[in-house]
Amino acid sequence: MRATWRWFGPQDPMTIDWIRQSGATSVEASLSHLPPGCVWEADAIDALKNLVRTAPPGQTPLGWDTLGGIAIHDDIKLGRKDSARLTANFQETVRRLSQAGVRRINFTVMPLLDWVRTGLDTRLESGAEVLGFDAIDFAIFDIHLLKRPGAEEEIDPEIAAAARRRHAETPAERWQPLLAMLTRGLPGGPGQYGSGEFHSLLDAYQRLGTETYRQNLIDFLGEVARTCEAEGAVFAIHPDDPPIPLCGLPRIASTLEDFAKIFAGVSSPRAGMIFCSGSLGSRRDNVLTDFIDSFGHRIFYAHPRRIRFRDDFGSFTEAEHLGGAGAFDLHDVLVRLMAEEARRRKQGIADWEIPYRADHACRILYDQERADFVPGYTPVGLVKATAELRGMIHAIGKNC
Repeated sequence: MRATWRWFGPQDPMTIDWIRQSGATSVEASLSHLPPGCVWEADAIDALKNLVRTAPPGQTPLGWDTLGGIAIHDDIKLGRKDSARLTANFQETVRRLSQAGVRRINFTVMPLLDWVRTGLDTRLESGAEVLGFDAIDFAIFDIHLLKRPGAEEEIDPEIAAAARRRHAETPAERWQPLLAMLTRGLPGGPGQYGSGEFHSLLDAYQRLGTETYRQNLIDFLGEVARTCEAEGAVFAIHPDDPPIPLCGLPRIASTLEDFAKIFAGVSSPRAGMIFCSGSLGSRRDNVLTDFIDSFGHRIFYAHPRRIRFRDDFGSFTEAEHLGGAGAFDLHDVLVRLMAEEARRRKQGIADWEIPYRADHACRILYDQERADFVPGYTPVGLVKATAELRGMIHAIGKNC
């Protein structure tokens, strides 16, 4: 397995020079400032590629070989009349990326709300800060801040009752940052929606329903797969994060059955998944090894990370990659992924590697004093997590 790094561009506090020192061999990057649905200009792609590759004399340059997310326009997801044009734009961007050497295309299929957290600074026993998801806080967002019709009836009665109490007992100003964060989105999401637009899209997705949404995405993914086949690229879907019902929105990448339906609808070997252990593992009935056993040949990228459950409602925080309590054993996950790599090598598959990155990390040391950090991607914490993963992978490889 080969270490990579998620880089957010020149504004990222983690510089390219520092990434080279981390042990990563390439970056996962994106032109995420561009609006969903547009065609990415070849000059902009080349500029980012050259920025990544620039290295002082005598130092090995990094490569940009993996796309760190590209937004799927809401009109595609909703099956609106402009979806064919927008799909063609997406395909053209994939062509241009592939021709520039970026042939691993990662993205999510989550509608409206991308990966969701309710807190960015939950403190562990060590003093490190991590991202967290609180089921009661999210219920407050859904019922009392969004005021979504029918929300209280859909949510577990015990969670809804706890949300009523907490909302009543907490000053109103406590909830404004949560409302802003969830409607804006964390890194990789579609960006800021106005309040009217957010509610309009929320209503549209709820009326669409899960099965229609799934078919819209399968139709879209089939077109993208054809482009990938022609260009020698692959695409990988990130699981829903967390993989549970949220705000009545369709969820089509949460369970083993969900991915089986996607791959049954898109049979191309160029269609795959990002194996994100932290996302999949935050749903208690997901068995991580089942995903590797069933879809190992479809895993084109990995986010080996852990989470820690905090209550019986499904609340969790991110956990350190090594040591401490966690919901699953990351070592076992890595053993299975490396066995899949070995199978590919034995069968003579040219692209046998499963690149990975330390997706999300603790905020530690002087990063706790920074205001410019990207949630989940603070430099020192990610260097520590990358070192821990590289150490585990090296040890497993020596013992195989």
